Amino acid sequence: MTSLRARIVATLVLSIICVVGISTATLFWARAGHEEKEQEQYVQLVSEGILLIAPFLRDDGTDGSARLRSSPEAGEPRPELTSLLQSQLRRAGSDLEIVVTQPAGKPHPVASVKFEAGWLAIPVRDRHSRGGILAALAGWILLVTAGTVAVAIWFAFRITRHLSALERVAATIDADGVVPRLPESGPAELRATARALNTLTAKLKMAAESRMRLVAAAGHDLRTPMTRMRLRAEFLDEEDRALWLNDLEELDHIADSAIQLVREETQRERIQLLRVDEVIGEICQDLASMKATVTILKMEAVTISSAPLALTRAVRNLVINAATHGGGAFVTVGLENDAALITIEDEGPGIPEQSMSHVFEPFFRVDPARRKSGPGAGLGLAIAKEIVERHGGKLTLQNRSPKGLRQRIVFPACFA
Repeated sequence: MTSLRARIVATLVLSIICVVGISTATLFWARAGHEEKEQEQYVQLVSEGILLIAPFLRDDGTDGSARLRSSPEAGEPRPELTSLLQSQLRRAGSDLEIVVTQPAGKPHPVASVKFEAGWLAIPVRDRHSRGGILAALAGWILLVTAGTVAVAIWFAFRITRHLSALERVAATIDADGVVPRLPESGPAELRATARALNTLTAKLKMAAESRMRLVAAAGHDLRTPMTRMRLRAEFLDEEDRALWLNDLEELDHIADSAIQLVREETQRERIQLLRVDEVIGEICQDLASMKATVTILKMEAVTISSAPLALTRAVRNLVINAATHGGGAFVTVGLENDAALITIEDEGPGIPEQSMSHVFEPFFRVDPARRKSGPGAGLGLAIAKEIVERHGGKLTLQNRSPKGLRQRIVFPACFA
């Protein structure tokens, strides 16, 4: 019972049940004090009625004895009521004998009074049975409880329906982390919460767009001074010119990677069904033709839903990382638990465990485990993770034993 709705329902139900329970207990306590008195009054009234008619049925020669019978009324004995009435008659000074029975098929018990001439059967009104009172009370409590639960659930749903809307909206956050605008309705507290979340979302979106514009502008503006520096480097001597051109090449990679990262976060490519084994097979063949050490271990036919150019860019970055820094890439494509699994392994030094949580940060480079041996900007893993997660996949890195790195991409598989 962790949800707010369940807690509200439980609170309302328990509160009302406790009130009803206390009221019922008080009622029983009050009734218990009067029960004995009511019983005495009932017995006294019945006894007085018997004593009133007794003189007319004495064996005095009248024909009243014709209405008498030789034995008590047949039926189930009522010893408790018999004992009470007999005691009351004795207290009233009468020596009459009485037997109370419950005849079959009759609603009221019958008191049989013994006179000298025979037995007189007198129907008497029965007291309300305790079982009947308890059954009525149990039905009343059950009805109150059922009504309480229904009303409590209705009120809880009314109170928390706006919170449920917040939960549904939060579950629809897209890959960019943008939250849809919340309806500013309901109680004042919920309206204030929705308004604050909408304001926060707008500010976060503006900040993200500003960051993307800044990175794109910086990458674009770097090209002009880099072009001038490249031209000036042509007038340097052979040794200095090579150093300058290498540094400029690295700056060019950084600018291209930064612009590419911005494009991945701002542009949308059409999603379509892809044979991931065919796409990755072409990537491996292309890199192998460029003298990269790439080995295909297994290729199963698997279909996923993704953008072809984006998927190619992500997997290409990961394979190049393994081939460049890990001494060779070993690629596997297959199915695992109804998911497309792409595995890229190498036999390099791996990544230190303390650096594993930072590998997807932009411009992060592992040192010394992944010391740069060529031009690069440290954005390959960041771009790959952005693409994979945008298309519903998951990218994880894990060190192999005794050495090497395993890069795993999992996508939901599509079945015809």
